[in-house]
Amino acid sequence: MAAPPSTTTAQVSQIHQLAVPLPRTADTSLHLHLTIASHHILLFLTTTSANHSLERSLLSIPGVNTSSTSGGEDVLNPVRAGDSAVPRGRVGVGSFVYAMPSLINKKETICTPLIPDMATLETTERIARILARRLQVPVYLGNSMSFAAMGGGGSVEEEMGVVKDVVEVVVGAFGKSREGP
Repeated sequence: MAAPPSTTTAQVSQIHQLAVPLPRTADTSLHLHLTIASHHILLFLTTTSANHSLERSLLSIPGVNTSSTSGGEDVLNPVRAGDSAVPRGRVGVGSFVYAMPSLINKKETICTPLIPDMATLETTERIARILARRLQVPVYLGNSMSFAAMGGGGSVEEEMGVVKDVVEVVVGAFGKSREGP
């Protein structure tokens, strides 16, 4: 009979969670959940705001209608039978992509959207490609960030500033995880 597999330090993943105030906002936070595994990273990004009118709502998804239930709760009608209703004002799942560094050219990446959401897809792909290229590991990235609460309403400069900050935090955490305890 074979011996049970042993757990090595290479198989153990590190989890980092961080919430920071979004620059140029009064009440919006950026939340980051990073899992660093031996051969890939998994990153989820989202923003939350005390002002629900600024959050991106599921109501903007085409084909989803609103209704009131008999209990007086406002919920979204399911798109398909069997889907569960989601409370109004909650942010959708956003985009989820997979990016990996090219085996031929270290400056290129390959990126595939697994769950595309047009409002967040471009930013999600950009961050995933940068991380895959810099870290030389595959990246799974989920993003439902909204920059509407920022001073300029989420201008390109504001968005790029957040992208830069996210990349710096992830690269720093990844570097520390590779150094060991």
